Amino acid sequence: MKRKLWKIFATVIAATIILCVLAGVLLINLFRHSKEFVSFDGNKLTEVYSALTVLDDDGQQIDEPLYIDDRKQIPLSALHDYTYMAFVAVEDKRFFQHSGIDYKRVAGATLHNLKSRSYKEGASTISQQLIKNTHLDNSKTLKRKLNEMMLTTELERKYSKKEILEMYVNTIYFGRNAYGIESAANVYFNKSSADLTLSESAILAGMIKAPNVYAPDKNAEKCKARRDTVLKFMLEQQLVDFDSYAAALNEPISYCPQTVQKEKNYVYMVMREACRLLNMTPIQLAKSGFVIETYCNGKLQEELRSLVSEDKTLNKKGGLSDMSAIVLNNDGGVQACLLRGETAGTKRQAGSALKPVAVYAPALNEKIITQASPVLDEETDFNGYKPTNSGGYNGWTTIKYAVAKSLNVPAVKTLNALTLPVSESYLAKMGIKGKQNLSLALGNAEGGIDFLDLARCYGTLANDGVCNDVGFIKKIYCGDGLIYSRESQSQRVFKSGANYLMTDMLVNTVENGTAKQLKNKNYSVAAKTGTVGNAQGNSDALVAGYTTENTFVVWYSGDLPNNVNGSAAPSAFADKLLKKLYATHAPKDFSPPSTVVRIDVDKENLYANQLVTKCENGEKFWFDKANQPKSVAEKTVYDYTIEAKIVGDEVNLTLPKTEGIWQLYRKTDKTEKLPLSGNVYSERISGDACYYAELYVKDKLVFTAPCVTVHFVENAPVPRDEMPDLTDFWYWG
Repeated sequence: MKRKLWKIFATVIAATIILCVLAGVLLINLFRHSKEFVSFDGNKLTEVYSALTVLDDDGQQIDEPLYIDDRKQIPLSALHDYTYMAFVAVEDKRFFQHSGIDYKRVAGATLHNLKSRSYKEGASTISQQLIKNTHLDNSKTLKRKLNEMMLTTELERKYSKKEILEMYVNTIYFGRNAYGIESAANVYFNKSSADLTLSESAILAGMIKAPNVYAPDKNAEKCKARRDTVLKFMLEQQLVDFDSYAAALNEPISYCPQTVQKEKNYVYMVMREACRLLNMTPIQLAKSGFVIETYCNGKLQEELRSLVSEDKTLNKKGGLSDMSAIVLNNDGGVQACLLRGETAGTKRQAGSALKPVAVYAPALNEKIITQASPVLDEETDFNGYKPTNSGGYNGWTTIKYAVAKSLNVPAVKTLNALTLPVSESYLAKMGIKGKQNLSLALGNAEGGIDFLDLARCYGTLANDGVCNDVGFIKKIYCGDGLIYSRESQSQRVFKSGANYLMTDMLVNTVENGTAKQLKNKNYSVAAKTGTVGNAQGNSDALVAGYTTENTFVVWYSGDLPNNVNGSAAPSAFADKLLKKLYATHAPKDFSPPSTVVRIDVDKENLYANQLVTKCENGEKFWFDKANQPKSVAEKTVYDYTIEAKIVGDEVNLTLPKTEGIWQLYRKTDKTEKLPLSGNVYSERISGDACYYAELYVKDKLVFTAPCVTVHFVENAPVPRDEMPDLTDFWYWG
């Protein structure tokens, strides 16, 4: 009887269990298809960085933060082990053992909540927290918890533990609008998360329980107590040794307000380019598993980052100014790049830095001008448009001088001669399209340009007049398959001769013009500065240039004071950058092509008569052989003598009449300047004397007449070349 009762009891229990399971499955299935159920969506996991690999030029992975929807993402490999393990220690110590749901912890929490008749104790694992943060709201209902557990199971099935942990540390909220470990490190410690100490890592891991309570800037004592608890967990779980634990305990609670502005790094630019090339969203690319090979010079990129972090150039409000900096090889491959601030990388006006590529190089290529072309720098009204220079007007000068000193009127006159349609056609070849007006001569491009546009233009000059695309990416692989390989689209813009003439003028701009901060190197640098602003302040200050190996642009932008101009902060920064770039070698100098020739130009004809004529010893200019001066300056031959006559004991000196002014001198034991009446001078002498004269034309000494010596004999002065006959000696005393 008892056995029969047990069988009935067991059957009932089994049936009950089966019915419960079936009911549970049915309820879950109904819930899964209800409007309340939230489906798993990988796109909501805003960080799957480990699925994307970005390599530098040496094949090493670039450990830089990734930006998705303006949130900084950091690869787990860039963090110290203790940084991410601090979160495991305090939030989910069995994270690497369970399959997303820690049932042992769930049972304990359930028992505790039943006793307290509340939901005070949770049992969420890191995986569950990630799902809640990215998919669900914060409501405490059984349906939401069931949804969370179902999605967590799917998450664990699709991603590895390290991928989940990486997504988790990049999505946690730390207060102060800081999402993710990188932003939190910036906000609370003014550093990258890769540089966090053990103590700082424990502070951040402890904070997420209640950021407004445990943040170091809110309550230092509570922050310290919470940090010490996290450190104790790490020691107990053997995640740190005792010495490290003790040192971290003794580290004072620190808070360093953020001064670092929002930046966009090399990886950000790679992501942007890859999304454009492959027509993908940033999140799709991040979870693609692709391997991207780039032109990044890892050492140079790190040095650029250090230079930017050391730069203290301030805007008018006293904050760090926005800036963009880029270095590329002369084939267009970007080797280093960093942007700081909101306005960095946006379309802006480049000022005088655009003149070489929009005005002067096209005019040289069209043979409209030469380096030595005379141009009158004076107040000029171009149909109501009156450009000015910051330093006033210079009168008659040359194109070479106008480039070096950033003169505006000569640039507008040159653009007028070139015509806007021709200038537009040259710019279009370099990727800058659109209708322009005369203010283009001052660097005002319709719609503006960005630092990549300017780098492409100067890369054209650096590459012998051939324009290449600017690119960050070499190749993209999906698994073992190549899905993209860069093939730069090259187009000749300027002939070699015209391109060299422009380069030589930009080298002169470094040596004698607005880019002087880049001079005094054992190699040649060609560069041009630009400043946009008015008496109340500047909006842009930049320098663009190149060597035979690299092209560079340094561009400050925003609300800048007047002392932040192209010749100042940008050129000083570029100088430091070049010293880093060429610390161990020097690039070759620029070589003139066979189509150009260097000629001496007569300075008097050039500046007084506005004629470009050859001479033997004049000012040196480079010319295209097909556009060189043909006439030779007439050489004035001066061959004059002083006419000397003796009248009694007086000497009469007469100088020939000619263009210019004579100055007469007597030389005895000292030299004296003598007053001329017209071209004549007379005086009584009592001893030997030597007379010579200098001829000045336009205040320049052009000739010295031979010396005439007068010999005094008793009472009669006699010129040495007119000695008396022997028959006259009878009257000598």
